[in-house]
This record gives sequence, C-alpha cells and structure tokens, in this order.
Amino acid sequence: MIIVVASILAVLSVPLTGRSLAPLAKLSLRRVWLVWLSLGLQLPITLVTVPNWLGQPLHLITLVLAAGFIFSNWRVPGVPLIALGAGLNFAAIAANHGTMPASAGAWRSAGFPMMSGDFANSNVVVNARLSWLGDIFSIPKGWPLANVFSIGDVIVVLGMGYFAHAWCRRAATEDARETMQTPALVTAD
Repeated sequence: MIIVVASILAVLSVPLTGRSLAPLAKLSLRRVWLVWLSLGLQLPITLVTVPNWLGQPLHLITLVLAAGFIFSNWRVPGVPLIALGAGLNFAAIAANHGTMPASAGAWRSAGFPMMSGDFANSNVVVNARLSWLGDIFSIPKGWPLANVFSIGDVIVVLGMGYFAHAWCRRAATEDARETMQTPALVTAD
C-alpha cells in the first residue's frame, strides 16, 4: 500500500515543477490488462487468509504478469528503473518461495504481529535468502501508513517519479516545437 501511495505522490509532484499532468492522459501503454490481472490475483491473497501452498505460487504468478507489462512498455521513460526495482523484489521473493522476507526489526517497528502457517506476501522469514533485498525499512507504528518496504520498492517509486516527470517534460517540449513550427496567420484589418 505504501508503494502505491508513494508512487501517486511522485506522479503528483509534476505540477510542483510547473508542468501539467495532462500529457499522462494521452499516454498509450501496451498490455495494461496484465496489470489488472496481476492486481486481481494479488488482492485476494493479501486480503484473505490463504494457505502457503496457494498464496506463494499465486504471488509469484502476479509478479510474472507485472513483468510482462513492464517489458511490453520498455521504451517508456522510467520503465527500465521500475524493472530494476521490480526485479530486485522478484529475486528476494522467488528466493524465499513466494514470500518477501522482512527483517524482524523493521517488522516490529511497523507494529506488525508475527505470522506463521498461512501465506503472507511479506513476513519475517527464518534464514531468509537475499534478506538484504527484503523489507528491511519501515515506517514506524503510529505514523500514517505504517509498513515495511524494500530497496526494490524505493527504486520502483523513483522510477515512477522519473517516468511522470520525463513524460510530462517531453510532451511539453513537443508542444513547444509544434507551436514554433506552426506558421502564424496574418490577417488584414
């Protein structure tokens, strides 16, 4: 949830630079249905208690679907950076059988109860592989949106910000070029 909110804030920072968000409405992305399918599969496994044997493979499938969307839009500014962050997250999750490993300290700081038995998309994992890529940062309990997050998440949010700023700057530059190339109409009074 924190990554979604941070990504939205990164996009909404575009007007702070004096640019409009309007060019984002004209952006045509490929295979958007992969994102919706990924979210549609991920929501139930994060909102409802499911056993590990179901949750872990479904979690990995949602990441593969998201990767398909990312690679379908590779040439969009910021997407390679988003892919890097998502790839780091995927590596940690895949190395831990479908669960993002969280550090016990970050987990406690965010105020989360220890979970065992059922699937959790992020959880403290004993003897985690690639633990340094896991959820090692936290927004402490008591703060709005208390949660844990990873370096991959930070890179994804930076990629989203870069995407929004680069796309809106590029569109503004293209509009300025078109205006300069359009011949002025001369009217006689």
